[in-house]
Amino acid sequence: MSPRWVLPIALGFGATAAQAQPSADELLDLELQQLLELPVSVASRGEQRSADAAAAVFVIDQATLRRSGIQRLPDALRLVPGLHVGKWDGNKWAIASRNAMSRFTSTMLLLVDGRPAYTPLFGGVRWETFDLPIDEIERIEVVRGPGGPLWGANAVDGIISIVTRRSDATLGQRIAVGLGEGDVERFAEARTGHRLGDWTWRLGLRWMDSAPGLLPPIGQSAWTAPRAVGDEGRDEGRFRTAMLRFDSPEDRPGGALTAWLGHREGRFVDQRLVGGLPRDNLNWFDLDYAAGEWRRGLADGQALALRASLQRLDLGDATLEDTQRVVDVDLQHSGTHGRHAWTWGLGYNHYRSDTRTPQRSATPPCTGCFGAEPRIGTDAKRSVFAQTQSDLGRGWTLIAGAKVEDSRSMDWDTQPTVRLRWQPGFGGTFWGGWTQALRSSTRLERDGALFNVPANLAPAFGCRRYEAGTCVIGNPAQAPWQVEVAELGWRQQLSPAFSLDATAFKSRYADLATIPGSRVRDRVHGVELVTQWLPSERWSVDASLTWHRGRDRFIGQPGRIDALFLPELSGQVHVQWSPADAIDVDLRWWRNDDRATNSARIGVLPGEDRIDLRLAWRPSPGWETALAIGNANDPRAVEYLESLRVNTAVPRSITWSVAWSPP
Repeated sequence: MSPRWVLPIALGFGATAAQAQPSADELLDLELQQLLELPVSVASRGEQRSADAAAAVFVIDQATLRRSGIQRLPDALRLVPGLHVGKWDGNKWAIASRNAMSRFTSTMLLLVDGRPAYTPLFGGVRWETFDLPIDEIERIEVVRGPGGPLWGANAVDGIISIVTRRSDATLGQRIAVGLGEGDVERFAEARTGHRLGDWTWRLGLRWMDSAPGLLPPIGQSAWTAPRAVGDEGRDEGRFRTAMLRFDSPEDRPGGALTAWLGHREGRFVDQRLVGGLPRDNLNWFDLDYAAGEWRRGLADGQALALRASLQRLDLGDATLEDTQRVVDVDLQHSGTHGRHAWTWGLGYNHYRSDTRTPQRSATPPCTGCFGAEPRIGTDAKRSVFAQTQSDLGRGWTLIAGAKVEDSRSMDWDTQPTVRLRWQPGFGGTFWGGWTQALRSSTRLERDGALFNVPANLAPAFGCRRYEAGTCVIGNPAQAPWQVEVAELGWRQQLSPAFSLDATAFKSRYADLATIPGSRVRDRVHGVELVTQWLPSERWSVDASLTWHRGRDRFIGQPGRIDALFLPELSGQVHVQWSPADAIDVDLRWWRNDDRATNSARIGVLPGEDRIDLRLAWRPSPGWETALAIGNANDPRAVEYLESLRVNTAVPRSITWSVAWSPP
């Protein structure tokens, strides 16, 4: 093991021996028990203590998000142990849990207040389209591992659930502004919240200009031409967001109601490689959504919940334009009977996609464009799920359930799970489980096509059908991916100020896409350790260590590569210190080992360290000013690359901000 791992491991896992015994008064101020009591709902579809979850779950609460000073949602996910985050350029990220990273990691499911934010066109999440003001997030719940039996296809390797704050918790006004370089050049946020009879509402506005990344060395980029390493790339951007939320009282007769309306737009640049040369590529998107939720308690401890959402996303660049419309409806009924608890529900999701060759291309006919044939495609997904939780006595609980789905690529396929939890009564939770999850085929896997392909090159592209320059490569009969996952976990409060959470897993994949050049993942296994230590009321130390091993097997040209496209060993340490009531100091350190790429020329990206610092001061009630430094130790860190685009390195960033919220 490298010596550079010794210090963080000693901090995180040797903390108990180093701590002084706190006094009784100090113990009253410790927040560790509160951390273990944090509510989480994504692991069971019902609110429970995070300490009781029979899954590898981690919760980032609002206080931690606020103290982090992070301005962009994907960067906030760096705080989650075992979640791998790589920034591709100034505005795009690759995020993965237990599986290969890519911009569209298609086995991760994102939920925003229960609304699915998955991209059926490519699979995965376009993270640049789902940024939120950090101050309006109540918590982020993350499950590392499968969640298909509850949340359906595509929750294969992890679920990220973002829960925003109720509007009655954000009454009044808030204004925040910031200036910086290296990441966010400037931003401004304004929020107002008021009562409207028994209801409350909140309107939030945000705009942000992002800075470009830096050009990396040739050995860490798909662009092989000589360049001035460290010069700014061409990947700056501008984003605008508006969100409106209404909340009824929780005890409203007839059931509690919540409604959301939102708009987000972005314009940003990257550079794609055409004939080995970079060409500016304007990316744009416009996202509009409306969502509502109704919750009502019934007799005998039963409850009903109904969620519905409508989303429209227009997006495009120089290679593809698409208009997506997604309607999602979810009904859930839960209750208890004796020593048994149960939850069941119905779901419906309708997706419509209209792909086009770019209308904004500067050099028609479009070169290197792709899309779908036929141009307009739809899919309707119907589902039913049920899960039971039975108290077996002596601290043992049996959890079993399944979800059945029918769609274009699924024929009432079943995703089952069986889990066993044991809580022997001394502050610990032991759990194990077996789950089978599915990832439905994407529209481009079924209907993908290349345009303006010369007839003599059609055989080289593996066209299933070729006509007038259109090369159809999609497979309409593409089956869903399957994975079987076995997990074991132990969560223990070892002392009043120290806790440990350990998970071991093994995943086996089957029936994956076999189009030449596509990824075929075989198996991944690993261990994830998380510790939390609170030596006093003013100190908090979180540490984690993640070990993942396996192989992501690529077939096709050039030959075959067997490797795990994740760092085998990664870790992090977060230190929070409040030397005075009005001062917060935060230090965050990450370390990733080397990781393989799918580029035969580059082979491996070297491991990297990252250190973030933040100092915040509240000179008077309602005011806060902060200085944040990101990637302080490495001004040119390369976290991810793609073979067809010019990636940039993550520069050192400095952001100064001021926020005002009347007390």
